[in-house]
Amino acid sequence: MERKVAAILMADVAEYSRLMEADETATHMRHMALRSGIIDSAVAAYRGRIVDTAGDGFVAAFCSVADAAGCAIHVQRAVRMAESSQPVGRGIAYRMGLNHGDILVEGADVFGTTVNLAARLQELSAPGGLLVSASVYDNLASDEMPPTVDLGFLLLKNIKQPVHAYRVLVDPGRHPADIVPSYLSKGRAAIAVLPFHTLDADLSQTYFGDGIVDDIITSLSALRELPVIARGSTLAYRSEAVDPRRVGRDLGVRYVLSGTVRRDPRRLRITTELADTQDSSVLWSHRYDVLNDALFEVQDRITAEIVNTTMPHLRAAEVSRARLKRPDNLDAYEYYLQGLDLLYRLDLDSFAQASAHLLRAIALDANYANGYALAADWHAIRVAQGWSPDPAADWAEAIRLAEAAVARDGMNARALALLGHYRSFLTRDYDAALELLGRAQAANPVDARVWGLSAPTHNYLGDGRTAIEFAERAIRLSPQDPWAFWAHTSIAIAHYTLGAYEEAVHWGQIATRGSPNYLASLLPTAAAWGALGRAADAQVTVQNLLRIAPRFSVATHIERHPYRDLARRTALQGHLLAAGLPP
Repeated sequence: MERKVAAILMADVAEYSRLMEADETATHMRHMALRSGIIDSAVAAYRGRIVDTAGDGFVAAFCSVADAAGCAIHVQRAVRMAESSQPVGRGIAYRMGLNHGDILVEGADVFGTTVNLAARLQELSAPGGLLVSASVYDNLASDEMPPTVDLGFLLLKNIKQPVHAYRVLVDPGRHPADIVPSYLSKGRAAIAVLPFHTLDADLSQTYFGDGIVDDIITSLSALRELPVIARGSTLAYRSEAVDPRRVGRDLGVRYVLSGTVRRDPRRLRITTELADTQDSSVLWSHRYDVLNDALFEVQDRITAEIVNTTMPHLRAAEVSRARLKRPDNLDAYEYYLQGLDLLYRLDLDSFAQASAHLLRAIALDANYANGYALAADWHAIRVAQGWSPDPAADWAEAIRLAEAAVARDGMNARALALLGHYRSFLTRDYDAALELLGRAQAANPVDARVWGLSAPTHNYLGDGRTAIEFAERAIRLSPQDPWAFWAHTSIAIAHYTLGAYEEAVHWGQIATRGSPNYLASLLPTAAAWGALGRAADAQVTVQNLLRIAPRFSVATHIERHPYRDLARRTALQGHLLAAGLPP
């Protein structure tokens, strides 16, 4: 094998099977005519060579990035012209992806990550379109640079790290719908954060709104639940009020987050609005009024609040869309959403359905980290709720799935946090747990769920104060979170750990009001009642606990409990028995 640097152009006919089914002979003849009459000659003219012609596409290698890009644009325009007389839906169109970097050459064949990434870009390209990597974009001189749309960082199949990609406007004069990213046509939502309009007379203050937008984009990108359009593609909307439907057409996004900023000497007011680009309906709006004496702390806090109040509305909107679809039209993302919707209702029927949706999501996309992470949580909750017929097997599967999620996306904050939580809760490997939780916090410091998952490990180590600090941070980041009972439960456990039993009961009851079926919130409440010697007051909690987990026993619970200090486990055992739970 020989190693070289090259530009790799990957092309494939869009919906070739459908075209062949409609008219096999005519489609094949037109395809062959395009190959011989346009593609082969264009590749040669631009000093490239075709290295593979398998199936309905081709792979071409070029020494020059400019030649590769020029050839791709020439071919796309020529094919569009040649097929323009075909009826709507019958024309042949190529999806193209272009990448630049090291390749391995063996005879006439080329291999390597550069080739694989070009193939993944091609899969996301629109019919008649061209997606290029940042390496291609950076290697084109300014006079060779065609108009492009910055798509930000995309998650590509079998590629571990997000890839910065650009859509080349092959024919800039055509309707903007031609540049809609293909993840929208495949059912994947995307969001654009528009520049916030500064309402101050002093336009020099625009930097503050710009800083918030940059932080919001970064934070939303770290959540990894939906693609976020890079800021460079939204700057065109800075000086005007824009119809969300236009932004949807221009950028291929389903949601638009916009806002305004107004400052006076003492106060800062920011308004935000989340809109659906299909009908311009407003899904959510909010106003933030704060003192601006600590400007950048305010910016960080508002950014976190915007992100954590936006995401639940985005999830709710996406779940609603998924519910309206026929099951045979759902993709991995939508099965994940339906599983997410059902999982945390914590009733047995919904819980069983959630498992089926998550297994389907993984089956459809074996590299979808979020699907693995949520499936791991399903197995962990199954044990924690007392619903598992084989807890050891479920815990093992939870660990396996969480590890699989991290292996597929090492920057997925939720997956890292779940795995860290399991490391302390299941295997008592507290050092590994703290390392994973630290990575999760660094990957996305404004994800409320990450901080919520970080709190329990500190409880197990006897550090209730840090657990309270982390859980309260989760609540501040997402004050309207429908799943805030997780954080409330951690605070209840922390107060029990610190010996503040009245406070433990208080927070346990708050958590139970948030989710009456969450077993983990009932346990510290019952233990705190037992520690206070108030068995009569504990009866409602005990009855509710045994309704959810009729096979519960104190001995089994203590055997599995992750308190590192044996004395704490012994005390917990006595308190649960004193509350009236079965031994």
